[in-house]
Amino acid sequence: MAALNEVESVLLQRIVTAIIGVALVVGTTWLGGVWLAVLFAAIAATSTLEIGAMMKVRPSSAESIIALIFAVAMVLFPRFVGFWYVLFYLLLVLTIVRREQFSFSGAGVLFAAALYSSYAFRTMLDLRALTDGFGWVLLVFIGIWSTDTGAFFVGRAFGGRKLLPEVSPKKTVSGALGGFISAMVLTTVAGVVMIDASLGRWVFFAVLGAVISVAGQLGDLVESALKRHYAVKDSGWILPGHGGVLDRFDSLLLAAPIAYHLIMWMFPHP
Repeated sequence: MAALNEVESVLLQRIVTAIIGVALVVGTTWLGGVWLAVLFAAIAATSTLEIGAMMKVRPSSAESIIALIFAVAMVLFPRFVGFWYVLFYLLLVLTIVRREQFSFSGAGVLFAAALYSSYAFRTMLDLRALTDGFGWVLLVFIGIWSTDTGAFFVGRAFGGRKLLPEVSPKKTVSGALGGFISAMVLTTVAGVVMIDASLGRWVFFAVLGAVISVAGQLGDLVESALKRHYAVKDSGWILPGHGGVLDRFDSLLLAAPIAYHLIMWMFPHP
């Protein structure tokens, strides 16, 4: 009975946190502008810190501060995207100055962490700036959320063969397929309703949903592999019932840039 109550408590925490999180993301996406930029920059910064914590890098260290500044600048300043190499060079210099505490391999991982945590949100802000930008950003979120929801319920209902048990023991092939189909259907419906109801566009929205789903599930597996490498259960503790910020946005970090470039190709914007 105690174990059951504990499971119910965690589930309730997850539901409440998810509702608040979705409301915050959707509301801020609708507002756009500086509000959305600040939210995304905060998520990118927190994700960078969480990966740094896995690496045992102190938040107050020089390398951590440089990575944080880079992640925030990548999100807030569009032209800064072309200067990603600045972070790498600065971190390389630190391997000399702080050679006893910071290694070349650490510089490589921290560089990847900051770039990985920030570039996706830069592309989401670029999507928001387009005509129908609110719809495009929401469409990417719908692709991610519908994949997670479909995978959870289908996986629990049918179970079966594990997808990659050595990376993520709970994920099943049936869940992955359920999430894939769910994303295709819901992204198509949402795209037709919010952006373009032309019959010829339906297939493009379906393709977009499929790509977001596959990329999102790969992003989830990437984070699972990262956590296994550093032997941690969750990336953090800031979100009750969900772990860290990275645990909630891992799918988006890989899916958003791919979705952005696909949207720009399939739906050319002036």
